[in-house]
Amino acid sequence: MRPYSLREIAGITGGRIAFGDEERTFTKVSIDSRKTGPGDLFVAIVGERADAHDFVGDVREKGTGGAVCEHPVDGLSPGPDGFGLLIVPSTIGALRDLSTHYRRELSLEVIGVTGSVGKTGTKDFLASVLSHKFPTYGNPGNLNSHIGLPLAVLGIDAPYRYAVLEMAMRKRGEIRELCEISRPVVGVLTDISASHIGVLGSIDEIAHAKAEILEALPRDGLAVMCGDNEHIRRMSHKATCRKVFYGLAEGNDVRAVDLRSLGGDGSSFTAVYKNDRFPLVVRVPGAHMVQNSLAAVAVGLEFGMSPNEIREGLENAQMSPMRLEVRRQNGLTVINDAYNASPKSTRAALDLLEEIKGERKIAVLGDMLEMGFYGPEAHREIGKYAAGKADILVAAGELGIEIVKGWNETGSGKPASWFGGKEEAQEHLGKILRRGDVCLVKASRGMGFESIVAFLDRLGEL
Repeated sequence: MRPYSLREIAGITGGRIAFGDEERTFTKVSIDSRKTGPGDLFVAIVGERADAHDFVGDVREKGTGGAVCEHPVDGLSPGPDGFGLLIVPSTIGALRDLSTHYRRELSLEVIGVTGSVGKTGTKDFLASVLSHKFPTYGNPGNLNSHIGLPLAVLGIDAPYRYAVLEMAMRKRGEIRELCEISRPVVGVLTDISASHIGVLGSIDEIAHAKAEILEALPRDGLAVMCGDNEHIRRMSHKATCRKVFYGLAEGNDVRAVDLRSLGGDGSSFTAVYKNDRFPLVVRVPGAHMVQNSLAAVAVGLEFGMSPNEIREGLENAQMSPMRLEVRRQNGLTVINDAYNASPKSTRAALDLLEEIKGERKIAVLGDMLEMGFYGPEAHREIGKYAAGKADILVAAGELGIEIVKGWNETGSGKPASWFGGKEEAQEHLGKILRRGDVCLVKASRGMGFESIVAFLDRLGEL
């Protein structure tokens, strides 16, 4: 962000400077005490597991220039280092206010991306494609929440033409709030499905929550929507601007035909737009990734990009980690899709497991969180689906037992094991894996299955 003085930040956030140099300026905001550097402004967020006010003294010792807190911190007082302490009613509110103010100073245009699944992959494709013609910022990782998106906005530190920002939500009103901060002129809606159904209660509630991005777009904006999704089609009237639909099915403005899997190396297809057809390749496996890439194709075409520019952007896209990463070591193939899981994304990952060549297909599956009352049934359905895609099932977590039940209900006779924790699942994998196996690792983020991936990586090195 541009340099802001402590005095300016106090005015923007409605805070009170307890002490420190009012004219000291800051160009970076941090909420993680482990990553805060010299001269940064540390915002002390009160989280579910930790209160960052407890670490303000630590970040000061590291050379941090100041902190934004909700109350005075014991043992913290003025000193010769000029460290500034700003007291605000809410640190999350202060982060929102500062990012909203900064966004209004920026002359760039924002492309907002939301959906039940496919947000991060679509964001990565969009940022890569647009950057081949325009200076483009893509928010790092998945800074997409009521805390993450403000940090992504404040991280814009160059004269970009476009910023591609991912938006997530857990309840109605959150997408609207993120749009108030980021002010998108283009909205991309990737999917509406059962993710977070345990929080929102129904697909209809999820649809209304996701469609808030369409309502936020200006009349001269652009709504780019996955036309393969019936819920999106039903909500599309909420956009008062120009609408473009993309997808794999006929009837979309931008669609893919002649789709061919390249296994773990991605997919090739022909993009169709009006009377034009041009071949494209994505280097990320899975048909759903082709669908995600079509959003970038649609936006690129609307922005006047040539097929060659779009082609280069797709082929060179750098995807965020733990999303269908295919790794091969010493005869063992691991599909790392451990970042998150929903019924739809898990089915897509199992489809990929079936596609990739190997001796045995092993599905290592964990809980899909935030499914609420639908949880047990959803996990049993995944078990049934997995039985048609994999040779061996290894499930872990409280709801993993339901995956095994669904698998066994098919009568396939294929081996399935359930473990209460990922450590036991890991130990079992160490006993059964052999050269030539293809192993999918998939679970919600809260399950921490990246440790299983790390274990498999070590096995592959032996």
